[in-house]
Amino acid sequence: MTTNDTGDWRDLFDVALFEPNRVKLRKRIEHARQAINDRLGVLMNQQGEGGREVSERIALNDALTTLAELHKIVYARKPNTHVGGVGGRAAS
Repeated sequence: MTTNDTGDWRDLFDVALFEPNRVKLRKRIEHARQAINDRLGVLMNQQGEGGREVSERIALNDALTTLAELHKIVYARKPNTHVGGVGGRAAS
């Protein structure tokens, strides 16, 4: 998926951030990462460094960092951890 449109990566990033389904999340993160990396490639190939390009590059790098942290947090947890028992306390 290559894109020159700055909105595409942002949409995919938002979808990944708010995906509640753990199974779908991995694919959403990968799609967002790909779109972000594609956009970074486009920016790297452009001549000149305007303020807009610099700020977008910073946003792209921040988005990649956020996706990496999200992945680490979600997939470091045990998948079947849940709260149960009396009064919402964890069952032992």
